[in-house]
Amino acid sequence: MRKSIFTRIAAITMLCLAMVSTVSAQAEWTKKSAKKWVNAREWANGLDIVPDKTTDYVKFATQYHKDKTMWEKIFKFLKEKDLANMPVGRYEIDGDRCFVNVSDSKSKSPDKVLIEAHKKYIDLQYMVNNAELMGLISLKDAKEEVPYNEKKDNVHYTGDKIKYYKLTGKKFFLLFPGELHKASIWTSGKETTGRKIVVKIAYIAD
Repeated sequence: MRKSIFTRIAAITMLCLAMVSTVSAQAEWTKKSAKKWVNAREWANGLDIVPDKTTDYVKFATQYHKDKTMWEKIFKFLKEKDLANMPVGRYEIDGDRCFVNVSDSKSKSPDKVLIEAHKKYIDLQYMVNNAELMGLISLKDAKEEVPYNEKKDNVHYTGDKIKYYKLTGKKFFLLFPGELHKASIWTSGKETTGRKIVVKIAYIAD
């Protein structure tokens, strides 16, 4: 009996130490260590795409390791599904905590699209075919236009100091809460349609 109690205490102690170690590891990410982790590509599980250079690697590494199982399911979905031909719609990975919106996205003129940001979800945006531009802007250079809509998890802004980056089938954008972006912008001055994947991932606060 006494031995059993000591065994349980030892097991609990080891579990606590493991939890502390995990929390410490999550808190120790630096730009250098996070970039090294991203470039090692263990997260990709054989998927041949990369995060855009604008990605906050520290946030990516931190959020990934807070729920590694869910992120593994995300990249497995992107790797194994026939993204180009599957029906348009919503596909759940973990209920409302993580789901995928598959659409045939129509690119638009920049003046037809408002800047937006989210508070609850991370956006992973990926074009299976065709290409779009993704516009990014700092909060200090933007003006709130439409207040936060909790149901849609978005707030809209206007602003002119936008930098545009091409979104293609070779990379994806990770947009964390509070990061302002203008999506679905045409690349050639005319409307085009492409298969677009948007993964909504619940942000885990510190």
